[in-house]
Amino acid sequence: MRQLYLKRVHRLVWVLLPFYLLTLLPLFFSSCTLEASSNGKLDGFWQLTQLDTIKTGGTTDMRERNAFWSVQMHLLEVREPSGNTSKNVIFRFERKGDSLIINQPRYNDRRSGDPEITDPTLLQHLGIYRLREGFFVGRLDGSYMDLQSDRFRFHFRRY
Repeated sequence: MRQLYLKRVHRLVWVLLPFYLLTLLPLFFSSCTLEASSNGKLDGFWQLTQLDTIKTGGTTDMRERNAFWSVQMHLLEVREPSGNTSKNVIFRFERKGDSLIINQPRYNDRRSGDPEITDPTLLQHLGIYRLREGFFVGRLDGSYMDLQSDRFRFHFRRY
């Protein structure tokens, strides 16, 4: 009697298994979605190598200052050249064609809740003069990137 019962249960499992798989697998795959970046070659870790002043034509070699920009998803982090990590600034950004707009600056300081920056003069040492700054994306390939604001041309190399 017990063997007959086990055979029936076994058959029932094999009959219902495809139904359960077809019903449950889509739920597993739809419950977790991964958001992929659409930034293309912009994503990555960039070292600021040179800063050109548009108005005067002056050029500053920035390689020894260790200024870095890091781009991932919808965030851009500008790392403080002095190495003071609590002064690193995180921006949200939008990229459309050959324009890049950064906005909503915040200090990268988790202990203080990533305080919002409301005074644009606090960004000037980074070459950024507005809370919402626009750049023209000149060169952007796997190794180099050039961005131009109305004051400066930033030259980067992928690090």
